[in-house]
Amino acid sequence: MVNTIWKERKSKTEASPEAVGELMEECGLTPLSARLLVKRGYDTADKAMAYLDPDFSDFYDPFGLPDMQKAVHRLLAAREHGEKVCIYGDYDADGTTAVAILMRYFKAIGIEAFYRIPNRLKEGYGMNIPALEAVIEAGASLIVSVDNGIAAHEQVEFCNEQGIDVIVTDHHECQGEVPRALAVVDAKREDSDYPFSELCGAGIALKMVMALDCVLELDTDLQEYIECAAIATVADIVPLKSENRIIASLGIDYLNTSPANLGIQALIEVSELKRVNAGNIGFVIAPKINAAGRLGEAGKVVELYLTEEEAQASEIAAYLSMENRKRQDIEQEILELAKAQVEQQRLDEQGIMVVAGDGWHPGVIGIVASKLQEIWYHPVVVIGIDEKGMGKGSCRSVEGFNIFEALQSCSEFFTTFGGHEQAAGLSILEEDISAFAEKVNVYAAEKGIDRLLTKTMYYDSVMGIGDVSEALVEELDQFEPYGVGNPGPVFLMEGLKPQDARKMGSDKTHLMFSVPPYRCVGFGMGSALDDGMDGQFSILCKPEINCFRDKKSVQLLLKDIKRSPFYHNQSAYDLVEQIKKAPAAELPELGLTALDREAMNLTREDMKLIYTLMRQVQLKGAAVDQIVRKFETLNVFKLLAGLNILQESELIRFRLKKGVVFCEILASNGKKDIQKAPLMVKLRTYLDHE
Repeated sequence: MVNTIWKERKSKTEASPEAVGELMEECGLTPLSARLLVKRGYDTADKAMAYLDPDFSDFYDPFGLPDMQKAVHRLLAAREHGEKVCIYGDYDADGTTAVAILMRYFKAIGIEAFYRIPNRLKEGYGMNIPALEAVIEAGASLIVSVDNGIAAHEQVEFCNEQGIDVIVTDHHECQGEVPRALAVVDAKREDSDYPFSELCGAGIALKMVMALDCVLELDTDLQEYIECAAIATVADIVPLKSENRIIASLGIDYLNTSPANLGIQALIEVSELKRVNAGNIGFVIAPKINAAGRLGEAGKVVELYLTEEEAQASEIAAYLSMENRKRQDIEQEILELAKAQVEQQRLDEQGIMVVAGDGWHPGVIGIVASKLQEIWYHPVVVIGIDEKGMGKGSCRSVEGFNIFEALQSCSEFFTTFGGHEQAAGLSILEEDISAFAEKVNVYAAEKGIDRLLTKTMYYDSVMGIGDVSEALVEELDQFEPYGVGNPGPVFLMEGLKPQDARKMGSDKTHLMFSVPPYRCVGFGMGSALDDGMDGQFSILCKPEINCFRDKKSVQLLLKDIKRSPFYHNQSAYDLVEQIKKAPAAELPELGLTALDREAMNLTREDMKLIYTLMRQVQLKGAAVDQIVRKFETLNVFKLLAGLNILQESELIRFRLKKGVVFCEILASNGKKDIQKAPLMVKLRTYLDHE
C-alpha cells in the first residue's frame, strides 16, 4: 500500500450551527449530511435543494455562449440552401459522442451532414490539412468542429482560403488569439460571459442543439441527447458541478429508468450493469467507448449511438466490449513489462520513473502510466518506441508537481510535447531517452520531489459510529454523481478496535473486519492484516448499503486504514523519530487529527509519571506494552517521547530492546527545565500551530 497522509478537505463555507440547523429543518437532513452540504458551499435551503435535485430548468441560456448566435444562423442557412455540413470530431468518448449528438439532431431538422474523425494512430489529434482536403472534396461547404479546433489556426486559415466556413465548438483552453473561424463557440474564451466554463465537447454540442431547437421552436424531447452528453461528461473527467452536474444527473436518471438511446442501452447490457452511476460510466462504459478510438476505429462508436436497430446496437456493443478486452490485454502486457523495469532498475528510488519499451502501443501507454503512478505514487513517463526508433510518451504526475514544466526544462530532447500540470505527452528519439531521464530527475530533485511522494487523501468530516445510519446513506446517494469537483463523501473514524479481521477474496487481497454493529470492507487492503489488527485504528471510509440475499445492511467501505501510531510500538517509535528529525516548520505536514494531537499532548503529570516509573524500573527493564496497559493516561507514543525528552534533558539514559525499556537515572546538578528539551519544543510548536 502507498504511504498516505490524511487531510480534511477545505471548506468553501464555515459549517456554522445556524446554517447546519437550517438545512436539517428545511430539507429534513441528518446532521452529518447537512454539515457536509454547508462545507461544500450549499449553505442555504435553496442552494442545497438545487444541488440535491437538479432540474432541466436550471440550464443556462445557450445563447450566452460566445458566437452561438452566429453558429446557429449559419447552420440554418446551410439547412435552407441544402449545403453539406461536415462534423469534424475527436476519437475519444467526448469527441465521438459530440459527433453523434450533432449528427442525430442535424438529421432530425433536415441538415445534410456527414462526419470525419481522425485516426488516432495515423493522424493524431485535431484537424489536419489532408483530412480537410478530403472533407472539401466530399462536398462540404461548412465544417463544424466538436471537441477540437480552438488551436487549429493554420487549418482554419486553409479552409478560409478554400472558401469553406468553419464553426469551431470546443471546450479546451484558448492559446492566445482564437482561430479566424466564422464562429468560435468555447466558454473558455477570454471574452466569454457564460456563467460556466467547464462543459465538455459533448456538453457544448448539447447546448448547440438547445439553441437550434429554441430558434426553430420545436420543443424536441432532449432525453436521448442528454443521455449521450452524460456519458461524455463523466468520461471526459470535467468537474461535475453546475451544468455538468445537471447533465450527468438527468442523464443517469434517464438511463436507470427508461433509456432512449439503443446504443447506450446495449452497452449497459453487455457490461451487465444493474444500475448506472458515474463510477461505472467512468470505469466500465467509457473504456469500451474509448477502446475503439485507441485502436483506430472511433467511427464504430458513432454508429452505436446513431443506430435505430436493437440487433445492430447489440452487435456493435459486443464488438466494442471485445475491443476493450483486447486493449486490456495489450495494456496488461505492457504494464507487467513496465513494472519489471521499475523493480529491476529500482526506478522507484528516483523522483520520476521513466520506462520505455519497443512496440508498446501508443493507444494504451497513458493508462499504463496512470496505473504505475497509482502503484508507486511517483510521477511517471511511459514511452513506446516504434520500428523507426521514435518514441511516443505519456506522462502522469502527483499532486504538487507540474509535469509540463518538468518537460519544458528538457525540451531540447523532444520533437513535440504538450500537456498540463498533471498529464502530458511527448515525442522523443530512442537515443535521447536515457539523457532525458537523467536530466528530468535532476530537475525533480531541485524542485524537492521527495516531499511530494506521499499521497494525500482527503476526508470531509469526522464520523462516529452513532452517525452511521441507513438514512445517512440514502442522503449521501443524493450527492451523486461523484467526480472531479464533486468528490464522493469520505469520513474519518478514529479509535476503532477491529474485531474478527480476516482476508477475503480468491487471492486473499481484500480485508474485512467488524466494528460493531457494522462490517468494514477494504478492497486491495488485505496486506494490512499482515502485522495483525491489535490496538486502535483509524479509517477513511464511506457508508454504503450492502444487499445480500435480499437483506439490506449498512457497511463501511474503506478508502484507507492506519494503525494508531500512539498504541503500536514500531509505529510510535517511527513517529517519534520522524518528529525528532524534521524541521519544526514541517511538523504540520504530519497530517495528524484533533484526536491525534490529544494523544500527543505530554502533560507535566505525564512526564512526572514517566520519570517516576523509570526510577522504579531502571536497569531491571519493563515491557512498553505492560507500562501502557497499566497506566491509562499513557500511550506508547507518549512513553517513548517522554523518555527521549528526559534523555535530552540529561535526566536519564535509556535503551529499547525488543519492546523492553532499560533505564539509568543520571545524577542531576540543579533543576532541569524539560520544557526546553528539543523534542518538547517541537511538540509544543505543533500543538500550538493547530
